[in-house]
Amino acid sequence: MNLYHQMRAFERYPRERQEALLAAQLSHLCAHAQKYAPFWTERLAKAGPGRKSLQEMLSAIAPLTRKETQTEFERLSAKFPERANAFVTESSTSGSTGTPVRFERSQLFYAPQYHAIALISTAWHNIDQRRPLGVIGNRCDTKDRAPLGPPFRWLGPVGVGFEYCTKGLEIDEIFEHCASRKPAYLQCGPTQLMSLARYAMQNNRKDLRPEAALTLGSLVTEEIRDTVREGLGTRIVDRYSCEETGYIALQCPKHHHFHVMSPVTHVEIVDENGDPCPVGKPGRVLLTSMQSYAMPLIRYEIGDMAEWGEPCDCGITLPVISKLWGRTRHLITTPDGRKTYARIYARDFEDLTNLLAYRFVLHQNEVVVAQLKVTEQSAELDAAVIERVQRALSYPYPVRIRYVDEIDWGNSWKQEYFGVSDAPPD
Repeated sequence: MNLYHQMRAFERYPRERQEALLAAQLSHLCAHAQKYAPFWTERLAKAGPGRKSLQEMLSAIAPLTRKETQTEFERLSAKFPERANAFVTESSTSGSTGTPVRFERSQLFYAPQYHAIALISTAWHNIDQRRPLGVIGNRCDTKDRAPLGPPFRWLGPVGVGFEYCTKGLEIDEIFEHCASRKPAYLQCGPTQLMSLARYAMQNNRKDLRPEAALTLGSLVTEEIRDTVREGLGTRIVDRYSCEETGYIALQCPKHHHFHVMSPVTHVEIVDENGDPCPVGKPGRVLLTSMQSYAMPLIRYEIGDMAEWGEPCDCGITLPVISKLWGRTRHLITTPDGRKTYARIYARDFEDLTNLLAYRFVLHQNEVVVAQLKVTEQSAELDAAVIERVQRALSYPYPVRIRYVDEIDWGNSWKQEYFGVSDAPPD
């Protein structure tokens, strides 16, 4: 609660004061990293003497690449004397975007911050902790009674909701389960949420009407917001996060853009030369986990694209991310040399009545593998899918159709219709 109140005050400080506090914290983190983590001992020595401003300090440090986090785990780990009492845990990313990234975090620092930001999100969006929340997804355990845990139960009575593992289930089963329990709030990934909304529209169902849908894990487009508003009659409250750092940004209480939770995760957006991007120019996202003492993550290139927005009129002075573009790997160069941003939209396939679910992966920039879950196979459906995929990617890639009983989303909240892989197709 102390952290919560500190961050609520910080979110309205003038930007100059925010950056001064962040510079002091970054200086402390860098001194710790240089002393106790061999990787950072070398890299920060090359950065030269200390700088005064936050941007000067950051610009002197080479970005930490995803490849380096995958290959330098031991040297990135900080072996400080108090480590045994810092509740250090090891985890890894899901691997849905390629080789997993292993990382360590100190729960002594991470858990209080995570809880504090969860409280901020509920406060910003008027989420009532006393009302039931339904949580669904591949990573859930099925529980008919799932009261909210910390930090909400520390504040008083909490609503009793449910958890529901959706792995291997049809959308009608998922919808019926959720509708019968009538949650005030529903938390799931954007792709699954849109599937529920589309099912409601197709079947004229009005019995699943949460007051808010809480999303995380993958990109929320305006198409998803519109579909959910029409099908479920609700608003989306999105959170931008990653496994490595936790919360990155929260949706503004007044607009659809995001405010960076910079006391916890500082964000930079840089161009192809590594220079800071101005407002409105998309660039690569670099993250600095400001209390990552177990394994310092400084200027970590997460693999996302985003763009800055103008200062917000809601009263919150935290930096504004106006748009998340998705993964940098979705920026592809077609074999004929044209650059395109690859994205598949549900509206491209909504008139294909036999197509229940789908996922497309471009392998080695040569061939697309299409996983299709259908009610009936047909040559006409194959041709329609191939034509629409090629149109979306602006190139006639060969498309290998594979009919499946269930789409392989992996054990992750991330369920993207389209992915890019360096691995050869199976």
